[in-house]
Amino acid sequence: MISIVQNFICTKDERLKVLKDSIISLSTKFPDSEFIINYNSTINLDKVYSLYKNNVKNLKFYNNLEPEWANVTLSLSNEVKTPYLICLCEDMVVKSNKKKVNACIKEFIDNDFDYMLLCKLHKYLEPQFINGYTPYNQNKSPGYKKLNNGYFYLGKHAPHKRLSLDALYKTEWWKERLSEFILNHHKCTHDIPIRDIRKPNFYEGYYDFNNGMARFTDLKCYIPDEIIILEIEDVKQNSILD
Repeated sequence: MISIVQNFICTKDERLKVLKDSIISLSTKFPDSEFIINYNSTINLDKVYSLYKNNVKNLKFYNNLEPEWANVTLSLSNEVKTPYLICLCEDMVVKSNKKKVNACIKEFIDNDFDYMLLCKLHKYLEPQFINGYTPYNQNKSPGYKKLNNGYFYLGKHAPHKRLSLDALYKTEWWKERLSEFILNHHKCTHDIPIRDIRKPNFYEGYYDFNNGMARFTDLKCYIPDEIIILEIEDVKQNSILD
C-alpha cells in the first residue's frame, strides 16, 4: 500500500548514526514496504548501502550521481507501484510504536486524504495551531477536526505555508508536484533562500507563499495527534563538502 522514497547524501560520518536509527525505525514500522533509494554521492557509499541492505527486506538502491534532485527523485517515484508513498529526508526517525503508526496511516487512507504532514509535528501540534491559528494565510480557520488518531484540515486552513517535503502522499499527486517543479522552478517569482536545483530545499521553497498551501485550498490534509516521527537535527548535512 505504501512505498518509501529517498534521495540524499550522507558525507559526514557522524550522520551515519542518525541514518542507521532512521533506517531501522522505518524498516521495523514498514517491514513489507518497498524502499526505493538513491544515494547521491560516492562518499560513504558502501556504508550507506550496507545499512539499507542489512535492515530492509524489499530494497531498490541506486547510486545515481545526477545533481538535479527533483529529476532523480521523480525517476525513483516512477518506479512506485503503490497508491501512496512516503518521501523523507535521511534524518527522520520514527518515534511511535508500530500500532500507532499503522492506526494513523489507516485513518488517512480510509478517509481518502491527500497529504499527511510528517515535518515539524512538535510545532504544529501546539494548541494554538490545533485551535485555528493560521499565521501564514488570510483564511479564517475552524481549527483541526479531531479524529481517532489525528486531525483533519483543508489546505486553505493549514497553519504551515509550505508544502513540506517530508510527508505521506498519494503517489500520482506527488509525481505531479515534482513534474511541475522541474518544468517551472525557474519561473518562481517569490524569494527562495536556497535556490539550488541540487537540493530539496528548492522544491520546498517553490511550493511556498501563494504557491504553497494557500494554492491547494481543498487539499485534504492530515496530521497525527502525536509526534510519530522526529527530525534529528544534532548534525546537519548542508552540502557534499560539509
